[in-house]
Amino acid sequence: MDERRQMLQASAAAAQFFRRELLLATDGWPLEYLKAHGAESVLSVESPWKVGYAPRTWSNLVDHLQEQGFGYGTLARAGLLTWTEHGDAVDRHRDTLMLVAHDRRSSAVGFVGIGSDGVVRPASPVTPIHRPANVLVGAVEQRDLLAGGAVPVIVDEPMDAIAVSNAGGQWAGIPVCGRGLSTAQAKMLRDFSASDKVIVALGGSEAERNQSAGYMLDLAFYFDHVRAVVLRPGESLAGLGQQGTLSGALRNTRPLMTYRTTGSGFVALQSADLDPPGPGL
Repeated sequence: MDERRQMLQASAAAAQFFRRELLLATDGWPLEYLKAHGAESVLSVESPWKVGYAPRTWSNLVDHLQEQGFGYGTLARAGLLTWTEHGDAVDRHRDTLMLVAHDRRSSAVGFVGIGSDGVVRPASPVTPIHRPANVLVGAVEQRDLLAGGAVPVIVDEPMDAIAVSNAGGQWAGIPVCGRGLSTAQAKMLRDFSASDKVIVALGGSEAERNQSAGYMLDLAFYFDHVRAVVLRPGESLAGLGQQGTLSGALRNTRPLMTYRTTGSGFVALQSADLDPPGPGL
């Protein structure tokens, strides 16, 4: 078997290991975090979101994958193993909620992590199979939803993406996890989507809103309609989901190109919406 295939199989096996660890958990901060953000649906075995948990151990994953026949070299090259100063092979990921990053072939090639502090961080380094700009989180899990015409909604936080996906089946949340959206990712998302529409969530600081608004050019190349939902300071889509107002917010969108930032905040460029939202947009 060639080395690339071995790395892909090791990454897929790691994703299954992390998923099993979360589903077997009975307490701890990962469960509290998911429930606090209204994302307890991922704790069901039927959830399309295969969120997992890297346990707070030194080598449980490495030992598990070694038992399946994967060597240290393969695990190190796949970004799953690291070495201590004494030369011991240990797990790269520990005490972290794990989301799977897939490439355009739908292969699990890396991970994004959420720590106990709630901060979302890239978990996997650049490897022969993983390039952050060429992967997406959530698209493969929601492949059927997207193929059925659900409108993709680009958000920053994974919990917001899960809330969007739970908002009635008309939308599919795609988290960029603080890394922005590349041209390759925009094309990959279009390949998964039957809809010619996409929504970008504009929230956070002015710099974060500017970054999100900057997705316009790449998205407009692949989608006919690029729209935006603007969040007030301190507001999140996950919070709107818990309040029962998320669907309404996703229906009340405007063309992304009609927004700009000013020194006093984020405003619409014009009072009249030249592309009024229709049902489900």
